[in-house]
Amino acid sequence: MKDLRPLLIDCRIELRKLARDFQKTELCERLDLAIQQVANANLGPAAAPVNEAAPGTPSEKTQTVSQVALAWQTAARDLKFSDPAIHARLSEKVMRLLGAKSLADPATEILQLEGMLKAAEQRMHQLEKAQQALEVERDALLGALASAVPSLRDAGDRLAVGLARVAWLKAEADKAASGTSPVKRAPEPQDTVPTPELLAAAAAGAVSLSKEQREWCVGEAMVVTGFQYTPVELIEKGDAAIARLILDARKSA
Repeated sequence: MKDLRPLLIDCRIELRKLARDFQKTELCERLDLAIQQVANANLGPAAAPVNEAAPGTPSEKTQTVSQVALAWQTAARDLKFSDPAIHARLSEKVMRLLGAKSLADPATEILQLEGMLKAAEQRMHQLEKAQQALEVERDALLGALASAVPSLRDAGDRLAVGLARVAWLKAEADKAASGTSPVKRAPEPQDTVPTPELLAAAAAGAVSLSKEQREWCVGEAMVVTGFQYTPVELIEKGDAAIARLILDARKSA
């Protein structure tokens, strides 16, 4: 019986070489069935001792696994003749898996993915807590700046207003250190030529320019932009846009 199966396989191979569509014929199916029956008959004696030691499930499980492996082997062999390209790709993938020297069990792989997902969720939770802590610190800092410079009103962009307040505090500290300004004060609207601090506050929307300041800023913005805008267009843009044009031009200069 052991020699019969290789003989049947060799016969099937030779017939496929002679007949173009042999795998579609009834004779090919009969040969496949005969090969399967011979293989099952060969597995019978090997499985007998297992039945005596532990009758029932172990023998059936072993036999089922062997039959599945044999069925895959037969299907792959048929594929070699019916579609060589697919068989070659399948062979390459199998060799790559075997070259890795470890075939992952689907159940084990699922457990590993669940562990990775749990670790990612924990990491995300930690990042959310850290972000909340940073937001609390930011709000506290912006609140302290608002208390230190109440003359600059809050606007939509809280960070821009906060930076304007920091710039004003820095300018006042520099004036106090040099002794050029004996009296500390916020930028006043009546100043005709706005200071850089007042321009930064206006760009952030924290203050509004006076009529005189707006006229000066319109002329300055026309010059720094190469007269791309008319006075009417600049006034329509608003104080914040005019101040940003002047500040951007000074930064790029």
